[in-house]
Amino acid sequence: MIVIKLSGKALSDEGALKELFNAIYEQELKALVVHGGGVEVDQILKALDFKSEKIDGIRVSPAAQMPYITGVLAGQCNKQLQGVALSSGLNAFGMLCTDFGLCSLQPYPEHYGQVAHCTGNDTNVVTTLLEQGYTPVICSIGLDQDSGKMYNVNADEVAAALAMSFKCPLVFFSDVKGVLDQNKEVIPEIDTPKCTTLIEQGVITEGMAVKIKNALEVAHNSGAPVFIASIFDPIARSHLSQLRRIGTTVRA
Repeated sequence: MIVIKLSGKALSDEGALKELFNAIYEQELKALVVHGGGVEVDQILKALDFKSEKIDGIRVSPAAQMPYITGVLAGQCNKQLQGVALSSGLNAFGMLCTDFGLCSLQPYPEHYGQVAHCTGNDTNVVTTLLEQGYTPVICSIGLDQDSGKMYNVNADEVAAALAMSFKCPLVFFSDVKGVLDQNKEVIPEIDTPKCTTLIEQGVITEGMAVKIKNALEVAHNSGAPVFIASIFDPIARSHLSQLRRIGTTVRA
């Protein structure tokens, strides 16, 4: 079993998505596919003259914007991915990250709007569905069952929570081949000491440093590796079932 998180760059290339879902089908993988859709959300909010604001990289999601954010993530992006997966032969279905009790939510402070952290919760139903040959396509919108409110959740956090819940490998697919060294070559494998050294040397910086630190935490708590790879790399796609030669392998 594997969790695959698709970045916004990955969502924009239907051809690459088709190749990925073909690989999942051909390799008979039990996969959870997690996605966001920040680019698409930005487009709809701009078209509607809404102000987009982020605090520490987190999208502020006021109640007035949530119907549109939900429509894009749980509707447009989710159904697009489900359609490509179905066309590849997968028994794909779309879902919120909180459906079947899969994740539980912890709302951010009110000034973030309807934004929440998530943690893994009940894996029983989704495990049964995976065993029966279904492929969940999971969006980063959650529903609070007590209040009935929709919450926007960081998609990387959803993927991480699921990898830790299911104790399985996680692949972050974007347009980046992996973590690069000082010569701009992909580093095949990285662990905490090597990560610390490369950050101190200024080789790994900013967003990638944050991503690696998060990946190390996931690897530590899941007991399984995390991979950072490009969806456009045919080698990475073809080796999913063997869990090798997939960008950079992050190990605790």
